Amino acid sequence: MKKVTVKKDYGQKETYEQWNGKFLDDSAYDELIVATEDIGIMKPGVSLDGSDVPLAYVITNAYPNDNIRNTLATIEDTSTMRANCAGPIDKNDMEAKGLVEGTDYKLRTPNSYYVMTKNGKWGMIAYSNEIHSVMIGYKRGRFTGAIGVSGWVKENPDKWESLQEIAIWNENAFEKANPDIYNSQRSYVELSVKPEYRVGEGIFTTLSANRYHVGQSAKMAAHVDSGDTDAGLTTMCVFREGDYDGAYLAFPRYGVAIDAPDNSVIIADSNQIHGVTPISGNGQRFSCVAYCDRRLATVGVAGKREKLIGKYAEKETASLEGFFAK
Repeated sequence: MKKVTVKKDYGQKETYEQWNGKFLDDSAYDELIVATEDIGIMKPGVSLDGSDVPLAYVITNAYPNDNIRNTLATIEDTSTMRANCAGPIDKNDMEAKGLVEGTDYKLRTPNSYYVMTKNGKWGMIAYSNEIHSVMIGYKRGRFTGAIGVSGWVKENPDKWESLQEIAIWNENAFEKANPDIYNSQRSYVELSVKPEYRVGEGIFTTLSANRYHVGQSAKMAAHVDSGDTDAGLTTMCVFREGDYDGAYLAFPRYGVAIDAPDNSVIIADSNQIHGVTPISGNGQRFSCVAYCDRRLATVGVAGKREKLIGKYAEKETASLEGFFAK
């Protein structure tokens, strides 16, 4: 496999403060790597044992059929729950929607806001800009603490079934790119995450289907994937349609951006701040991130048991007290 080592490191803290939650432009990277073959992209320096430290890999010709491509092309869902990824709230854009700051909404963070409810109080749920990205698979409930499938899965069981194939091909690409890290992540998942919480009973628990095109969601703001496993890598399949430029996966800390070819899988360190640069032209890019959400690790030494929260925990406690009182 071809290997390149990035030359710069602008610092984790510095680049996070500069770019987190903001849209990336050409100043976010110095070097564009156009992947035309399998390639490993290494961080500057080496680990304690002298080995290279991977930032990302690109594995080409990763999928033998169009099953996943065709399914992703049918997913048109958007989300208003991805604050950092969706970018800063623009006051002018909100006014264009008929929403006035201080009356109809108030900012929670630069990237999220609360809306005024019918009873004249601010709502409890913070919203983001709309982005063509949807979370698919298993998750821990924000308000309940319970683990279950996402709402999208319940509404799209046939598409969910077809997406199980991602577990096969993304895993194959991961193992090809770095067998040692792949085997380490597989061991962690097998010991810590119940099979029923995994996509295809593989090493991933959750997917994020994204679409980039000029008409809507042309870019994704810089962010860190906080739910991913600390020591592992995240995978993302990429499919291209039509002619376009941009939509590069950029890592500002290392001043590098990756232009992935059609039918490829990127395996990357998503604990580094990253985002997708603006797309231009008439085409679109479909991608699907497949990762292991460490919050779903509930068994073994590394696991934390599933624990309900809030009023749901109160119900659980009450039922147990009632049981033991009998």
